[in-house]
Amino acid sequence: VYGSLRTNLPRECMGFRDFPFMIRSGESRDPRRYPSHSEVLAYLQDFAKEFGIEEMTRFETAVVRVTPAAKSDGEEGTGKWRIESTEKERKVHREESYDAVVVCNGHYIEPRLAEIPGISCWPGKKMHSHNYRLPQPFKDEVVVLIGNSAR
Repeated sequence: VYGSLRTNLPRECMGFRDFPFMIRSGESRDPRRYPSHSEVLAYLQDFAKEFGIEEMTRFETAVVRVTPAAKSDGEEGTGKWRIESTEKERKVHREESYDAVVVCNGHYIEPRLAEIPGISCWPGKKMHSHNYRLPQPFKDEVVVLIGNSAR
């Protein structure tokens, strides 16, 4: 996300029912009603810590395969799932069984650039807003914004 991004919803609408998004004291905390992205991240980290979610989360791990548990696992028909994963840094490969699977693939993670006839003749830089972070590189530049919609 870009450096000056703030939410477009008030914090009262963004909190979880059992963990309201209240103004919290501390260094680098944003007390505004429409807080910065870093305050939203801090809120989510506080939530994870409060409910022990961090201990149940394996970060930097690629899920290689998800399949319904098979007869060979001794769990066919139990509704369980067989998950194969690899920890990126330590290259540890695991095969584990779980009761449920939640797929959170982030369908907006890959930017889609518009196909515009003649765009290849444009002498300037072309980028998607997904890659925008700071305004300084565009100072004193002519900028053309082309927008459509989120799909």
